[in-house]
Amino acid sequence: MYLIGNHPAIGAWKGSGVALQPAGPGKFRYQGKFPAGTRLEFKFTRGDFGRVEKSAAGHELPNRTLEVTGPGPVVATFRVAAWADLIEPPAPTITGKYQIWRNFPSRFLGHRRTITILLPRSYDDPAARERRYPVLYMHDGNNLFDPAQSFGGVDWGVDETVDELTRTGELPELIVVGVANTAARLEEYTPFPDPRHGGGKGDLYGRFLIEELKPAVDARLRTRPEAAATALGGSSLGGLISLYLGLKHPEVFGGGLIVMSPSFWWAGGRIIPWAVEQRGAGGRAPLWVDIGLAEGEEALSFCRKFDRAWCPGGIAPARYCYREVPQAGHHEAAWRARFAQPLLHLFGTRAGRASHPSRR
Repeated sequence: MYLIGNHPAIGAWKGSGVALQPAGPGKFRYQGKFPAGTRLEFKFTRGDFGRVEKSAAGHELPNRTLEVTGPGPVVATFRVAAWADLIEPPAPTITGKYQIWRNFPSRFLGHRRTITILLPRSYDDPAARERRYPVLYMHDGNNLFDPAQSFGGVDWGVDETVDELTRTGELPELIVVGVANTAARLEEYTPFPDPRHGGGKGDLYGRFLIEELKPAVDARLRTRPEAAATALGGSSLGGLISLYLGLKHPEVFGGGLIVMSPSFWWAGGRIIPWAVEQRGAGGRAPLWVDIGLAEGEEALSFCRKFDRAWCPGGIAPARYCYREVPQAGHHEAAWRARFAQPLLHLFGTRAGRASHPSRR
């Protein structure tokens, strides 16, 4: 059994982590030294994330945590309920046609992950066999479609939202590729290191998306592979990395960016001046940025800083929309409630009509 987590002593979310020592039948132990005040985040595996621990029902688990509170020893006991490769995953409850690619590898990141792909209604229709579809890539794919796999048991309802909007004709048919996160989410979803939290491996995650996943999706499915038909989106750190990768690689993600509740505070807001420098080349695609007014003053203030920097003189670029959402918190239920809006901004019949509301 292995322990892998956020501290270098336990692997820094790289490779297998550190092997545990046998301590009796079915028992293992680890002993290490950490400074007081260290907050450990970790998971147990049997060597890789294809064999990571799960709940007894086969659901995803949040990272385990342990605070090193003082100079004396801290003793904690944990029990593993199930392993990903030894338990039948719960039957998906996804609306519409979909594919699930399990254990998709990456030579850049060293982790395997699940890719969940929502397909258009017409995909298997013989009359549409020559038709190709735009693609929206989304981070935190385990939280998008299925409450059984989602953090906290509430998903974004992406499948229901897309189904409803395409049925009513407000949204053209498209493919949504949900890229599951791993225990290394913080490392992968951050473009710069933060002095308090670490991270900064976003470029490697970008290479995984661009050089490994997208070519596989384009080869196996009837996509429109051109940049103008390829979009990227996410929330929180997923919003941060969406803005970064989208602006850095407009030749790939030129179809637009969905940036919901973004963690622009990361690394002291370093993303903001960096993003402004990219406006000439990367700022032409549709861009949606929003923040809930119940997400805290820090998150709100950094989003407002970005909005002011992105709109010099208060003039919004074409196809840019910024929203502040009353009473909305930082969670899946809030993103589910408003996901239709950025979808329509990027892909809908009214796409391209920027809106820049006042702060009143």
